[in-house]
Amino acid sequence: MDKFDLANVMHYIGPGGCMERTLPGFINRGEQVNLAEQVSRAFTDEMFLMAEVGTGVGKTFGYLVPALIWAVSQKEKVVVSTRTKALQQQITERDLPDLQQVLDFNFNFAEAKGRENYLCWNKYQKIIGGKQRLDEPEEQFVTAILTWAERTRTGDKKELAISGDLMAYWGVVAADRKSCVNSECHYRDKCFRLKMMRNLDKADIIIVNNALLLADMMVDNSVLPEYHYLVLDEAHTFNREAFDKLANHFSLYETMDLYRWLYNDKGKGYLQYLKIRFPNISPIISDITGLVDCGMELTRKFFASISEGIRYPQDFSYTHIMENRSREVKWYDLAVPLYQNWRNNHNLLIKKLEDVAHELEGEDEPELLGVHDSMMEIGDKLYYLMEEDIGGQEKITWVEYDRGQAISICSSVINIGELIDNQLYQKLKSLIMVSATLTIEDKFDHFVNKNGLSDYAEQGRFFSLLERSPFDYQKNACLYVMEDMPDPTSEKFEEAAKWALDEIISCTGGRTLVLFTSRKQLLEATAFLRPRCEENNIKLLVQYEDGGFGTLINEFISCSNAVLMGVETFWEGIDLKGDVLKCLVIVKIPFRSPTDPYCSAAYKYCRSQRMNSFMNFMLPDATVRFKQGVGRLIRSEDDRGAVVVLDTRLINRKYGQVLINSIPIKNVITSSRADIKILLGEWL
Repeated sequence: MDKFDLANVMHYIGPGGCMERTLPGFINRGEQVNLAEQVSRAFTDEMFLMAEVGTGVGKTFGYLVPALIWAVSQKEKVVVSTRTKALQQQITERDLPDLQQVLDFNFNFAEAKGRENYLCWNKYQKIIGGKQRLDEPEEQFVTAILTWAERTRTGDKKELAISGDLMAYWGVVAADRKSCVNSECHYRDKCFRLKMMRNLDKADIIIVNNALLLADMMVDNSVLPEYHYLVLDEAHTFNREAFDKLANHFSLYETMDLYRWLYNDKGKGYLQYLKIRFPNISPIISDITGLVDCGMELTRKFFASISEGIRYPQDFSYTHIMENRSREVKWYDLAVPLYQNWRNNHNLLIKKLEDVAHELEGEDEPELLGVHDSMMEIGDKLYYLMEEDIGGQEKITWVEYDRGQAISICSSVINIGELIDNQLYQKLKSLIMVSATLTIEDKFDHFVNKNGLSDYAEQGRFFSLLERSPFDYQKNACLYVMEDMPDPTSEKFEEAAKWALDEIISCTGGRTLVLFTSRKQLLEATAFLRPRCEENNIKLLVQYEDGGFGTLINEFISCSNAVLMGVETFWEGIDLKGDVLKCLVIVKIPFRSPTDPYCSAAYKYCRSQRMNSFMNFMLPDATVRFKQGVGRLIRSEDDRGAVVVLDTRLINRKYGQVLINSIPIKNVITSSRADIKILLGEWL
């Protein structure tokens, strides 16, 4: 492969091309061909492409084929980043191996993962050599992985086939930052993480998840090799992920875990190991253990003071947005003295660790540097939160609660798009952002603005593509809106929603997915519906009550009389083809809660720019999420089903038309609760 041109791309993916002739199940679609053409243009002209590509187009092959030809012919790495592990695995385990069989040139690909996915050979050897004490469950875990550890060539935990209970102890052997000794490690030649990074250097195309891409972006590409061509799949979530992943978190659990790793009351920990190995530094170690005890106590009191100053109910998780210090007087006055004491103690602890490093200079004890850096990092996190971020004009700060207790204090920038531009976009020659849900009423404006891409549009370096799904929604999909439901803001809505769900479920008898916007509402509806479902031999599968995401999906697929109910996790990323899903119920339009930090940051940014926050954030954000929810229904050409919306704002408010105009289903029918069973029965 010595050149790149459109004819070369079409040779494989165009009508009558190699893929159509040789790849089983491949269907040539004009929409996919158009995507491949525009991706090729983005590479050759060094442009930024935003592409909304409907379900069933085959977007993955649409960008992979030109990306591979470009990477090999130009000797330029292309990075493909995804949000979900499912898509990452699909690309690395199915799509790229398929293309290796079809394309008549050789290429190398590699998957980049976070270090915690890999076995640390240094930690493993310490355990095998009896240098680290383990609890009984930890010993059982290590025994279970012995054969694998000695034979694995990748060290990737995904190869392990052991129970979830045992897998919970993976951290005992997992690579992590605080124990990594980098260049000082005796097992660098055996390091699985370094092996992964060497594979990245050799690869033409690299598959990564957004979390690692963002983390790498902030540390000047310390994991990924240099690249200038990036494909972001599932791009509709990238802004939100950046807000979350690039936030500053000071966590109760993370801090306590770090302290306990140093020293704990079971006589275990790194300090105890140092004390035994180097008896001459016992006095300093004793000083440090006292500082660790004090640090743990002050950390508990610091978070307890926040819980006392800002009280929340103890039944669910909450977030509290801190606007400014003057409005947070109660918690701030309680917490500041504890923070100051904690910081003084923490600085002294770091100084003592430096004294230990000085005493052990020349000794083979490289872990000290990692411990020191971890302590510095956690101290800096709280310093910036308390000294700079709270009340800052460019930041939003919040506290996370679990069952009434403060567990984390966090901050993030209000204009995350600007940060992404500075740290990522400006280093790229070409950027392709692809998803099934980027537009609002066929316009990309909201996506462009929130993702910091406006300047590129003004410079003429940005262009867009909209390719609709090839599926026949007119024939196979219908959306019903219950017109006689109470307004969702009314106290009567919750009760009416329970009865409406009962009627819908009794009609469908299963194969139904119900999407909620509130965990509280989900669990209250569950308490009402579960006994009624049991009476009618319908299996109710509920998030938080009946298993994890994967377990629930597998049970739903295997059971023809199941109803699956969940919140945000289930609004996207579910691919239920055929007869598995026949009815999708959306209880409310998915407007974000004002207590969501991402939402609060958008409000704050809109106020600073004198923009209407509802029209510029709340409505377009809800529309994209609504499109994602509706998109769960039709996943193949043969699928047929109905969407039922209980939220009358879809037809009673002017903005409802924006949501309706943005989805592919055009059969929109209003129905009373009395008629819905008849209409559903006829349609299904």
